[in-house]
Amino acid sequence: MRKTVVNRFRDFVDFNVIQYGHEDCRPNYTIGDFVRSNYLIHYVHRGKGTYRAFGKTHTVSAGSAFLIYPGSVTRYVADSDDPWEYSWVEFTAADAEKFLSSTPFSQERPVALSPSAEEPFLRLVESDPLNPYSLYAALMCVLSAFSSKRPRQESKSDEYVKYALNYIHTIRYHSDMSVQAISDYVGVNRSYLCRLFREKLGVSPKQYITSFRLKTAARLLEETNLTITQVAASSGFSDPLHFSSAFRAAYNQSPTQYRAAHKAE
Repeated sequence: MRKTVVNRFRDFVDFNVIQYGHEDCRPNYTIGDFVRSNYLIHYVHRGKGTYRAFGKTHTVSAGSAFLIYPGSVTRYVADSDDPWEYSWVEFTAADAEKFLSSTPFSQERPVALSPSAEEPFLRLVESDPLNPYSLYAALMCVLSAFSSKRPRQESKSDEYVKYALNYIHTIRYHSDMSVQAISDYVGVNRSYLCRLFREKLGVSPKQYITSFRLKTAARLLEETNLTITQVAASSGFSDPLHFSSAFRAAYNQSPTQYRAAHKAE
């Protein structure tokens, strides 16, 4: 049985619930390969299954949760003998990087053991979808169950770069964006943001955006069967010809050649 609730009151606060639900899965029930636009956390109440993300497969059992990152290709499968039952929530976060720094989740380890999250998840699933305040409170209880330490204090310049990266990674990387738009979002001068990027990352914001988009494209070419045009659009390139040219310059192969080489591995 599957229950899904879509939140009608989005853009309410910095953390927003998109939808949430609960599912008792049948054996071998599979979701994927998908690329999500937002963060999702699944908490396993009973049973087990596997979760694949960033090229690695993880076994997830009762008492554990797995995090789906925006823009990543994921696949999760219920066990054939002991299929899982889980609750889940999809959400957006204006400062996700800072929140995640206080949790055990990372792209290398997207699975975390957290028995204390079960009760908050059950309360979230039963929340009133017409009351945005109670829904926000329920989400905060879920997220706090994974917070193992206080976020480290950062300098203002570090925070500015993190805000910019969060904007690129989770909000606008897939559409047209300018360095000016990013600096406006962060609230700093354009030239100052460019200087911070060069000091801390060794590249300009424009170079970082292109590199991030190309890395996203490479992962999609390796892990999906999307067409080259679809890969280009999913990575933030509106012109497939420009995408192919930029990809060849970065990887010394066309997107088609890259896919053929990596699919064969």
